[in-house]
Amino acid sequence: MGLNSIAIDIMLPALPEIGRAMGFDASNLAQLTVGAFLGGASVSAFFVGPVADAYGRRIPILSGLVTFVAAALLTPLAPNLESLLALRFLQGLAVGATRLSQAVLRDRYDGNEMAQAMSMSLMIFLVLPVLAPLIGQGILRVAGSRAIFLTMAVLGVAVLSWAWLRLPETLAAASRRKFSLSAIGEGLRIVAADRNAVGYGLAAMFLLGALYGYISSAQQLYGDAFKLGALFPSAMAATAIVQSASAFLAARLIRRLGAMRVSDISLWSYTALCAVLVAAFTLHLLPFAVFFVLVTAIMAMFTWADATLGALSMTNLGAVAGTAASAFGAIQQLGATVLGSLIGQSYGGTPRAFVWGALLLGAASLASAYGARGGR
Repeated sequence: MGLNSIAIDIMLPALPEIGRAMGFDASNLAQLTVGAFLGGASVSAFFVGPVADAYGRRIPILSGLVTFVAAALLTPLAPNLESLLALRFLQGLAVGATRLSQAVLRDRYDGNEMAQAMSMSLMIFLVLPVLAPLIGQGILRVAGSRAIFLTMAVLGVAVLSWAWLRLPETLAAASRRKFSLSAIGEGLRIVAADRNAVGYGLAAMFLLGALYGYISSAQQLYGDAFKLGALFPSAMAATAIVQSASAFLAARLIRRLGAMRVSDISLWSYTALCAVLVAAFTLHLLPFAVFFVLVTAIMAMFTWADATLGALSMTNLGAVAGTAASAFGAIQQLGATVLGSLIGQSYGGTPRAFVWGALLLGAASLASAYGARGGR
């Protein structure tokens, strides 16, 4: 899961240099490279789940990691923008296989235990945005932008080696489904007929769209709107530290209160904090300190919601966990990429697009979660 964050965050400090080398505006380059990567992840998510339900989790994950390393090694050789975006798309295709981590957890855990396991994995996953921009900035100063992609390859090899040695096959042979269009269609029909799955899946998609909007416009928000300059990676790192701590706290709260209750708390809190952010912006009471505190709190609530919504959406789908993870991954990635791109492309020199986008998507997520329970 962490390679997803690494592939996005570690290269953010290098975008101005890459843009200058290719004669392209850095802010637009950020939108394109993030969008190409997320687009590739969306496409692969359609196929990786049914393959995993037929042949197991291990082979698709290992294949995706090999492809990720190969794309990272080729990226420094990209002669133009088109080649760079194509390789970023390929990296996204490869990282799409890591969506099977949810299926692996579903194979091994159930109910609140799965939500706890997801929270713990998110805690590790969220440490990486703390380190990745800072590492990227250090590499950029010492060895240049091309070395950043080589670092991605090295980290990919490390994860590949760990997975090869330590990740077992979690899908029993008796639980495998035949790989065919009819079997895929049947699995997707099972998912689509489950109101619980659809409601919580859409709720997660809306929040993910707000997150992608934040990621795609973070450099512009911090560097341009609030004039942070070189301190931009440090601001993102501080937010990610709080997110990681909140993931650890979420695991404990889920044990005491249950995933559904923690989901309620996180969604209401997320939406309320977004409303405060919009009010502060509208009243011209949004200096950087207030913006930073509110966004950090919002991202902490996103962490709680992300852990619980994923587990709740998979509650009834043990028989088609791979197909379910694939369907959710595809829907969430595609929808969130579009929504996040709309927020990013709407940037006009102020946080307006982000703060309103976060509020509207938070409200949509809250409505979807209640729709999953029939309005209860």
